[in-house]
Amino acid sequence: MSGTTPAQEGAPHLLHRTIGVSPMYTGTLTARPTPPSRVRVAATIIDSRAHRILAVLAGCLLLAGLLTLRAGSASAATTAENTAARTVFNTINAERSANHLPALAWSTALVSSARRHNVTMAARDTLSHQINPEANPGARISAAGVAWHAYAENIAYTTDRTSAGANHMQQVMYAEKAPNDGHRLNTLSRAVKAVGVDVLIDSRTHKLWLTEDFADVAGKAAAAVAPVNHLPSGHLDSIRVLSGHRVTMAGWAVDPDNRSTPLRIAVYSDGRGVGTFGSGVARADVARAVHAGPRQGFQLTVRLAAGRRTVCSYAINIGPGANRLIKCATVGV
Repeated sequence: MSGTTPAQEGAPHLLHRTIGVSPMYTGTLTARPTPPSRVRVAATIIDSRAHRILAVLAGCLLLAGLLTLRAGSASAATTAENTAARTVFNTINAERSANHLPALAWSTALVSSARRHNVTMAARDTLSHQINPEANPGARISAAGVAWHAYAENIAYTTDRTSAGANHMQQVMYAEKAPNDGHRLNTLSRAVKAVGVDVLIDSRTHKLWLTEDFADVAGKAAAAVAPVNHLPSGHLDSIRVLSGHRVTMAGWAVDPDNRSTPLRIAVYSDGRGVGTFGSGVARADVARAVHAGPRQGFQLTVRLAAGRRTVCSYAINIGPGANRLIKCATVGV
């Protein structure tokens, strides 16, 4: 660990992927690590000129993320769900930029269509572009106020119910190779100009559902959306010098995107990384004050070089955005 600021942590890792392509085919999962986090994705591409529909389904396994977001309402998106959706939106436009394509506009009309579909999929615990008696994607998008000439849709779920889990699904889609690249073709389509991304974190199915609706027009409810980052907060309650050039640090930290999960704490001495440590100390007072989980406290001991040292603690962010400096203190060890 080195440098002056701690690195982002907590992202899951892709272990193995087997892709199958055919109408309504679900790819099989061959790797079985423990514990697995299952991801399924599907894409529908509409070519309005040729009136053709291509359905592509793929499967993959992700290493289970360390972090779990609390389930959100099935009707209105929570802060965590909105943050995850906008993270995916930013990734889509970054992928388009890398291919010299214009950024897509954010469409609240398309978000409305995507949200309704996520609610339907979660209610049935089924990944599909149309679940009876639901309308087909084109009719659903039209009903949201989008007078499209061309549209496309990507859908997916994962048991990694974090912003990173949602974003990794988009990265899996983008990484597809021809001819099994329906999701990538949607992401990089020149026929569409706007997108609505919705994430639903569902406690009943223990899944995060993702729908991306694309169209060549944004619809009457379109609006530009800036990325939203929620940084952790915390407090260093005490720092105590021990024998053997050691110090003990105690305090608490909470990430507003996931208030129930204990954060990791990075420690730096004079700008050099000392280490990253788990937390999980019971803090009922913090839980009551900031409506967080019961174990948001930390108490850690580090060994430093002899002399007068400036020691800084950072809360490692588990959502989008940067890590947060908790406090620096100067001690003699």
